[in-house]
Amino acid sequence: MLAFYPGDFTPTCTKQFCNYRDGREQIDDLDAEVVGISPQDVGSHERFISEHGLTVPLAADVDKSVAKAYGVLAPGGGFVRRAIFVIDPEGVVRYRKVALVGLGFEDADDLRSALDSARAAA
Repeated sequence: MLAFYPGDFTPTCTKQFCNYRDGREQIDDLDAEVVGISPQDVGSHERFISEHGLTVPLAADVDKSVAKAYGVLAPGGGFVRRAIFVIDPEGVVRYRKVALVGLGFEDADDLRSALDSARAAA
């Protein structure tokens, strides 16, 4: 699962990844890898993880090429939209949810629902 998010240390992104930390048992029970991805660099991600005790690995997409490839770069390329993708072992996207406005997020329960939907569709 790829969890695109706009930025480290922003209020909603912090709530999102702290929810994943607090729901670690639920995340671990998914039988799927969850990776957060945003345009900040590795140093920023390391500070974000350290300051909040985050448990989901974070990937750096500094040039936003991954966000662009997945279609989650907002018009004009200014920011990355919050999005969840479930990708099967063969690399096929089985579930996609992209937020037009990033004020909310998919919590640990929502990730379970997304994964269940993806598995049912496969």
